[in-house]
Amino acid sequence: MNNYRYMHTSGKTVMRISATITTVILCLILTAFYVVNALWLELLSNELQKWVIIISIVIILIYIVIGIFVIPTYKYKIFKYKLKNNEITVRSGLFFVKVVRIPLFRIQNVDTHEGLLMRKYKLANLTLSTAGGNTNIKLIDKEIAASLKNHIKNGDSEFINENTQVTELNDK
Repeated sequence: MNNYRYMHTSGKTVMRISATITTVILCLILTAFYVVNALWLELLSNELQKWVIIISIVIILIYIVIGIFVIPTYKYKIFKYKLKNNEITVRSGLFFVKVVRIPLFRIQNVDTHEGLLMRKYKLANLTLSTAGGNTNIKLIDKEIAASLKNHIKNGDSEFINENTQVTELNDK
């Protein structure tokens, strides 16, 4: 039976908002460059400036399509995690699938990270630290993250499985 859990559905929204903010910043930089060059610097000729603007707009449109529509959908479908038999498994990757299995007793530290947008949607990232490196569980519900963090530290995997199932059923 496949007991994998996915990131919270609000994670797609957070990624889309983040990509939108990045797009707006890129557009503002492009506009500022155009205005400064046209009014004061005149570093580029009019023909070259036209091509820079056209290429920049094409790149921004490609970024909008990929960053706002494609990446959030695929990251949601690809990223999975599960906790079973005193080990946590994190699966990610599209072309090269990376599966990391960490026994609970190997985890030295569990950190929680909440960004500004993530707080609004009650999401968090968990970073599991071992001697071999760090593994991230991304964009999961804040309550589930707190529960996972507490119970990974205690090594109580059975309670986590029951608790996350109940919490996820209540979200739906």
